[in-house]
Amino acid sequence: MIRIPHIVAVGGLVCGSLIVAGSDLAASPTQLMLAQAPPPSAQNVEANIAGLRQRLQITPAQEGQFNALANVMRQNARAETTSPQPPGANASAVDYLRAEIQYDEIELADLKRFLPALEALYATLSPAQRQTADAMLREGPGR
Repeated sequence: MIRIPHIVAVGGLVCGSLIVAGSDLAASPTQLMLAQAPPPSAQNVEANIAGLRQRLQITPAQEGQFNALANVMRQNARAETTSPQPPGANASAVDYLRAEIQYDEIELADLKRFLPALEALYATLSPAQRQTADAMLREGPGR
């Protein structure tokens, strides 16, 4: 199973999630199963927040909702740094499945924290800002 973030919120800014890099595509199927990107650094999270602020052109009236969203992004990034390590090369299929479930639970918790903050911000966005946010979400991380 290849983990590709399906909603790394508004352009990959949830900061974390499991992702397979292009160079990993030649890896064995078991290596692909739980390929995990390195945990996001605080600097990357702040850069993502700044990029989101700029692309959405956040207004002073939207600062409160945006700051709440940014705090969730920081919290999610901290949670990602505590993700369990992938099983070793000699791990069994059962070990891989257990690890996959742990990763999925962390990702789901991140998304559940992110959704209310995104909804609150989204409700304040202009139609043009919403269009940008929608496009960013469809594009995925780093695009």
